[in-house]
Amino acid sequence: MLPGINLPDDGRIQKARSVSGEVSVDDYPGGRIEGAILGGMSDEQGRPLVGVGVVFVRRGRIFLARRQGSHGEATWASAGGHLEQGESLEDCARREAREELGLEVGNLIFLCVSNIISYGKHYVDVEFLGDIGDQEPRLAEPDSFSEQGWFEIHRPPEPLFDPVKYALDSLTTGRYYYPGPEGLKGVGS
Repeated sequence: MLPGINLPDDGRIQKARSVSGEVSVDDYPGGRIEGAILGGMSDEQGRPLVGVGVVFVRRGRIFLARRQGSHGEATWASAGGHLEQGESLEDCARREAREELGLEVGNLIFLCVSNIISYGKHYVDVEFLGDIGDQEPRLAEPDSFSEQGWFEIHRPPEPLFDPVKYALDSLTTGRYYYPGPEGLKGVGS
């Protein structure tokens, strides 16, 4: 028994609360409430993926590159990718920075965690601020990014990749949790 939660004897949850009100498992094919959450996702994804990103700030400017050849095409982003089996979040951030931008990242500071449902995908995303000293990023994966540059943190290029919107908001507000698509309202505007 969990404090404040009453489960039926068979352990099945029959109803759940959502932002739009109460829903029943009978409202979804197969009686699975997950269908309501992942309804817009492709069948091949099945469950949310874990994404990890790292942003770099120097003298009031943030390094960004324009994505290409993947979801979020033509948006501005930083280094990031999928968490691998057995990998720590920090090791993932460092690996992605090395693979994508040729950077060796020192200290990492946790910025935020987000529930991102965009671009036809569902991710739990963790963003870090990374220390790269005086290293200069270079596009080590030219098929993944096109343009690049350092931009004023309060005037980044548009459109931004959703995880970077959250990371920038976190940098400027101190907020560290973004619960879902409605969390983008007012972020970066």
